[in-house]
Amino acid sequence: MTLRDGLTEIGQVDVSIGIASYPQHTQSDSLLRAADAALYRAKELGRSRIVSFGRLKTR
Repeated sequence: MTLRDGLTEIGQVDVSIGIASYPQHTQSDSLLRAADAALYRAKELGRSRIVSFGRLKTR
């Protein structure tokens, strides 16, 4: 994504997101660990990725 200030381009932003869902992970520490694992997998796959922990487990 390109960041702009008016018509001036000021930089690029890349976002990787890891998703875990409740109630599959009912404990907060389990939920955070699952989201963290999905985030690191998204980063491994390249820029601007979204990975769900459920999909991560099935691979």
